[in-house]
Amino acid sequence: MLYNKYFNMHVKSSMQYRLNTLLIAITQVVISLGELATVWIMFKQFKSVGYWGFYETLLMFGIITTVFSFAECFARGYDEFAKLIRTGTLDRMLIRPVNLHFQIFANNIEFSKLGRVVLGIVVSIIALMHLAISWTIYKVLVLISVYICGVVVITGIFMIGAGVSVFTVENLEFINIITNGGKELSFYPINVYNKWLARIFTFILPFACFNYLPISYLMGYGSLPQVIYAISPLVGSLFIIPCVLFFNWCIKKYQSTGT
Repeated sequence: MLYNKYFNMHVKSSMQYRLNTLLIAITQVVISLGELATVWIMFKQFKSVGYWGFYETLLMFGIITTVFSFAECFARGYDEFAKLIRTGTLDRMLIRPVNLHFQIFANNIEFSKLGRVVLGIVVSIIALMHLAISWTIYKVLVLISVYICGVVVITGIFMIGAGVSVFTVENLEFINIITNGGKELSFYPINVYNKWLARIFTFILPFACFNYLPISYLMGYGSLPQVIYAISPLVGSLFIIPCVLFFNWCIKKYQSTGT
């Protein structure tokens, strides 16, 4: 496959500067550990948030860290789309006989993000080991869908930012508020926030669909029918459809920067 060639090329490139890649990965893991420390400190002061304890929140932290970092690793091209416009790279991509989305995915793979992916998985495993979950095949499938949905949703948000940059050329700060702000918000149960904010990050930007809601199903929490919590990752994954449509529409409006 053509993607395999791109992938191998990025691997060889990273290996040429393996120390740099390793140091970046370690730095990012340390930063994430600092974020984890804030969660731990909060629960040292407050033993629970509603009926959510430390390990339920730790699982949320592990999930959002894993999916966000994985999306950054393999969908970084959308997050840095403005750079493709400024350098004229997008113009060359558009005249190639290869799908643009494929080129964006293959253009930039940041293996340094995999350090945080590993951290997120380790944290998730530790949390699951301390939670009293009555496992069934359905709960296993829901847990798997959580990670898939999370990567899809974060990639979709990156696409929105990429589409907006067609008109602004530069990335706008509000996109960082949505991405990084959404990540920080997802460290904690969505029901601790004001209702208007919880609704935005559930029905418009479906962070809760791969974090709060499915974990509620795993733990047996919530007042709604459990099936609603169980299918929330599948529903949240539909978010990618309007994101792709929006991005494609923006590309049709693209005018060369003349670079």
